[in-house]
Amino acid sequence: MRRSIKITCYAACFILSFLLEGCIGLYTGRTTFIDAGGAIANIGQKQARLRPDGQTEKKGRVISQFRYRIWKKEDSYILQLPVCYVPARYPVLVHLAGSDAWRKKTLEGQYPGSYTDAELRCYPVEYFYAELTEKQYKMMWRVDRRIKQNYSGVFRDVRILPAAEVDLSHAVLLSDGYGEQHPMRRIWRNSENLPSPRRTWYNRCLMPLSWAAEVVDIPLSLIVTPIGWIADAIYEPLNN
Repeated sequence: MRRSIKITCYAACFILSFLLEGCIGLYTGRTTFIDAGGAIANIGQKQARLRPDGQTEKKGRVISQFRYRIWKKEDSYILQLPVCYVPARYPVLVHLAGSDAWRKKTLEGQYPGSYTDAELRCYPVEYFYAELTEKQYKMMWRVDRRIKQNYSGVFRDVRILPAAEVDLSHAVLLSDGYGEQHPMRRIWRNSENLPSPRRTWYNRCLMPLSWAAEVVDIPLSLIVTPIGWIADAIYEPLNN
């Protein structure tokens, strides 16, 4: 009887702690995630990424450039996408330092970080092609000053096909030149038809273990989130 009461108390404390941390995390925007499942999923998996062709400097900033080769075929526009396959890099640790983190120096970030454009250019390029309607083609070039402009509804259904599935016969080449990254990335970030990951046989064997680790990630994240709060409380006053 006493044992069951203890178990019930422990379970209640765990649930209350989970709810309390969740409420604080939602209110402050400060939380830390552990993704052991993602770390396992990285093994033997390659993912497609846009591969910049070069870079230029503008107002003291280095900006990635892409080669824009665009054809028109009947009512569609066909955009060539330079792509490379890189080893999957799901972050094992993600720390969020609040909604106003961009205003100051914080510990916000993830480990390992995303690939830099310089790293992506080290991998061989493969060409895929995006089929755009006239509306999507015009929206691709649109200059919008709003930082949080959402293009997901416009480019969600854009088909991205490998070169073997694209017929450019009777297509008219409209442009072939270099430009900034924003137009091409709009399509890549919002399309729901990105090239599939490439998995080895052992990656597929590890998938059940990766799914099981996602469950373990919940208590691990509960443990490290208060540690992240303490780290923020020490770091931010000393560096701002």
